[in-house]
Amino acid sequence: MKFLALLITSYLAAGVLDLLSKRNRSTTKSLNKFTVRTIMDVAYICAIGVAMWIAFIVFILLSEPERLDDGRFMMVFVPLTVIWLGITFWGMLAPVKGVWDIVVDGDDVTVIKAFIFKRHWKISNISYCKAKRGGMNVYVEGRRRKAFFIDGMTDHYSNFVKRMEKEGKEIRFPAVKS
Repeated sequence: MKFLALLITSYLAAGVLDLLSKRNRSTTKSLNKFTVRTIMDVAYICAIGVAMWIAFIVFILLSEPERLDDGRFMMVFVPLTVIWLGITFWGMLAPVKGVWDIVVDGDDVTVIKAFIFKRHWKISNISYCKAKRGGMNVYVEGRRRKAFFIDGMTDHYSNFVKRMEKEGKEIRFPAVKS
């Protein structure tokens, strides 16, 4: 039961962080300074997933407590719980500032992943963008691989597309099949 209490407390803390970040989030029409960030809907979906998993755990504890003594059941249940709750916890943290951001400030583009991994590029060094289903790959001069990916469902994705058009960067769209 201590595990369940700790679990509920940690997810409530992540939920409070999400609510605080939503209250502080503003939309901007500026093309010179903006931040592309994960939408809050991801956090809400993950919170619903956590609530359903916790309800499932409580249901098992109340209906069949003898299943907890079964070693095979626990060998499957515990790893699934850790994996599921790890993914949903990361999803709840995704909209928080600094977890996954693309910051455009003038000619500078900074991609931040997991608070610590930062990459810096200049918009003038972007060679082209390749539109894909659900987002866009951005390629920088001197690199054969993509520099970063921007999800199409993030905040300010349209600002980034408009900025690329304003700078005259090529946006390649997939060929239409007929």
